[in-house]
Amino acid sequence: MVIYQLGWHWEHPDTLAIERPNGHFGTQVLLVQSKGRLIMGETEYHVEKNTVFLIKSCVPHCIYADGEPYCDDWIRFSIEQEDNEFIDGLDLPFHVPIPLQDDGISELIRACETIFKSDVVGKQETIHHLMTAILLHIKSQYKPPEKVQHSYYDQALEDLRRSIFADPAKDWSIPEIAEQLSLSESHFRRLYKSRYGVSCIKDIWTSRMEYAKQLLLTTELSANEIAERCGYQSYEHFSRSFVKYACVSPNKYRVEHRDL
Repeated sequence: MVIYQLGWHWEHPDTLAIERPNGHFGTQVLLVQSKGRLIMGETEYHVEKNTVFLIKSCVPHCIYADGEPYCDDWIRFSIEQEDNEFIDGLDLPFHVPIPLQDDGISELIRACETIFKSDVVGKQETIHHLMTAILLHIKSQYKPPEKVQHSYYDQALEDLRRSIFADPAKDWSIPEIAEQLSLSESHFRRLYKSRYGVSCIKDIWTSRMEYAKQLLLTTELSANEIAERCGYQSYEHFSRSFVKYACVSPNKYRVEHRDL
């Protein structure tokens, strides 16, 4: 493994927006050191501090701050032919978040940066060993997702989720949904998150924000009218939610993306 570039604790403002429609050359270890919103291909993730991604060369991805200054550690490197057996044996997923339990990866990246910038003899061999340690440490903390067991409520949950995204303006109520399914609120919340990986509340919010983006780009409705159509009684509440989701105000989003 040969390192091209790396950085430790690179800090950015809460307005950070990096979009790479063609990815970048080289495999990457990206360790998010703050909250972040990342898009890998067509999948979006909101992640917490100390979450790592493995990204293949030239895969489209975007990195955004998520309501606070953004920070990350990263290494771009090549996988040589003699590394393929080791990499394949790790059986690690690419382009999905892997939460970490300690700061070991960050410390190893810092050590890599120190060696990389030095003139010590044999530094490439040292860096190779450090890269091996980094990937092994990620492997030790990766927990494959548990297989979702089918339940009696599968179809009802599928119908519910389709309805949420088809009617974002509806005043969705978790207690009422749970009652309609003859479930306790806590049981319903667990079932929903277990099946889809996100909470029902998060899906309701996402459906409204995506609908708002659509209306901003395809209609002449005012931001106030769009707020109402997305189920918000207060424009201020809508605007705060939209900024949290898109990192810009509704009006700025319309100006920046309308003609793209």
